[in-house]
Amino acid sequence: MAWFTRMNGKPTQEDAQDFERWLSASQAHRAAFEDVGSLWVRIGSAGRPVEQECGDLAGPLQRIERQRRRRRVEAGTVVSSILAAVLGAWLWLDHPNFVQDFSADYVAARGERRTITLSDGSSVLLDADTAIDSIISGAERRIRVLRGAVSLKVRPSSVPFVVEAGDGTARVLGTEFDVALDRNGTVAVTLSSGSVVVSVDGQPHEVRLNLGEEVSYGGTGLGTARKVDLEASTAWHEGRYIFTNERLDNVLDKIGRYRKGRIVLLGSELSERRVSGNVSLADPNAALAAVQASVGMRVTHVGERLVLVGP
Repeated sequence: MAWFTRMNGKPTQEDAQDFERWLSASQAHRAAFEDVGSLWVRIGSAGRPVEQECGDLAGPLQRIERQRRRRRVEAGTVVSSILAAVLGAWLWLDHPNFVQDFSADYVAARGERRTITLSDGSSVLLDADTAIDSIISGAERRIRVLRGAVSLKVRPSSVPFVVEAGDGTARVLGTEFDVALDRNGTVAVTLSSGSVVVSVDGQPHEVRLNLGEEVSYGGTGLGTARKVDLEASTAWHEGRYIFTNERLDNVLDKIGRYRKGRIVLLGSELSERRVSGNVSLADPNAALAAVQASVGMRVTHVGERLVLVGP
């Protein structure tokens, strides 16, 4: 009765589509509709708007309309969920640092090294895919490395210059040094000139570095100072990457900063392989090919993304 009333009134295109679905869903539906039509002809009500004659059908009609509204809401929810999933996948695969970049003060994109000059005259070289925040004033000089690596030339001043990364800090008055935050949250501080004091939150001791020394900190706390090859450690300043007995996942992460697409490495055993090399970051694909040759990985291209698996 509800459908007969609706279709003999002023049905919309949506009404007609819903009616056809209802009618074809069951032979009983079709038979019931025909029976109602026959009854209506017999009682002589043809020619007048059916909805005016059947006030008792208001309830069924309202139920049809409520069901229709519910379907619209459910369809909208499904579409929204699909769009959210697609957007989330896009961000995770191609723009995993979108939110962080939006809030950072300075960002170097993938494949870009960028030098900025702070208001106190100090300069900061940002490695590719690096983001930092900064506070520079007459009473405070501070930057925070959100991700990536930086090389600083700090203008001498009576106001200490503090670099935060992870859960530690490096504090200087005027010097040259690098701070690198890797994908696992480990921070390495390397001194090129002058002096720097490194400390970790919650630990009473600190480490003072001398020229050519480096110290790391992370989940295991603050390490001890060690001598490093400055030419190799700072080679990224000039677009090269020199690594000796380095974990494969760290090497791929470094090279990956210079590519648009992500690099996905499958297998924890493969991640821990140790590799050495000297590659140009100007051509990251050639650098990857050199690493692949030394390890024997299989590479699958998915658009600009690479999936690497062991031999």
